[in-house]
Amino acid sequence: MDDIERVDDRPWSPEEVATIARAVNRAPSVHNTQPWSLSVHDRVVELHQRDDIAPSQYDPEGRDRLISCGAALTNLVLAIRELGWRAELAFGDDPRQLASVTGSTRLPPSEAELQRYEAIAHRASHRRPFDSRPVSGPDEEALLSAAECLPSLRARWITGSEEALHLARLLTYAARVQHADEYYQRELASWIADPTESKPGGVPAKALGTQGLGAVGLVSGSTHVPDEAWLAARVEAESVLLLSTPDDGVRAHLDAGAALQNAWLEATHRALGASVMTQCLQLDEVREGLAQPGHQPDSIQALMRFGHPATIVPRSTRRPLEEIFNDNPR
Repeated sequence: MDDIERVDDRPWSPEEVATIARAVNRAPSVHNTQPWSLSVHDRVVELHQRDDIAPSQYDPEGRDRLISCGAALTNLVLAIRELGWRAELAFGDDPRQLASVTGSTRLPPSEAELQRYEAIAHRASHRRPFDSRPVSGPDEEALLSAAECLPSLRARWITGSEEALHLARLLTYAARVQHADEYYQRELASWIADPTESKPGGVPAKALGTQGLGAVGLVSGSTHVPDEAWLAARVEAESVLLLSTPDDGVRAHLDAGAALQNAWLEATHRALGASVMTQCLQLDEVREGLAQPGHQPDSIQALMRFGHPATIVPRSTRRPLEEIFNDNPR
């Protein structure tokens, strides 16, 4: 009888709830909108999507919002594992009630889970240029393995001068289109955080790059759009990872968020910087252009760039923990 696993049905303690909330609170999100809320019942934590926070020009279909929620779900699971509980994950049918995680029986976390959990507190978006050191082969292998955490996820590095130039042309095209879009730029400006205000949410103005590959990943009105040859050289110099899924549904977006966050936390653990590029993928022609000819068609979900940080970047602000909880999410 002593060897039989028994489900622990005691409710989460206040300390456990706080640990879970802090982890979710540090997840990356589109424009730092933090589009999620939590409900806690007995031994279950539910993750809900907030549809009252939506940059309509940047993310008209809500793809990036769901990818953000997938990253938050990853942090939620890692927090429960760090607390020493088995994390039983179930996905919901309601697009707003995305998933629930139950802590059932005791199970010590693995070393990799502990390392990624510890990286949550240090992860940040590095949109500035990296230094000249390349990412090592072993580090690239570890990042690729972390990104391919789910069978549905496909990840590949952008390699070679021809592929780098092709990506540079697509990025330059997208940057020029979105740089000239006044509605897009007006909305983006509303999400750039004023350093004199303490309001949570938004992208810190000092965190935005003005030139280079990271800056092209989030084009503001002050971004310098480089020529294709220069940008192609930057693509080759950095490590750029492309994430895709077989389809483009809700679960695919959540899986992409999990892959993205696992790779990002692995990079943080290895003292590497990273930033995500999804702005260009709002243009169908760019997503189609990134599909590999002759291969099974995939839905492109995100581009990630990795490298050695050359400067310290400011951290984005977060909502107070108590605002994450919502027993009646909209």
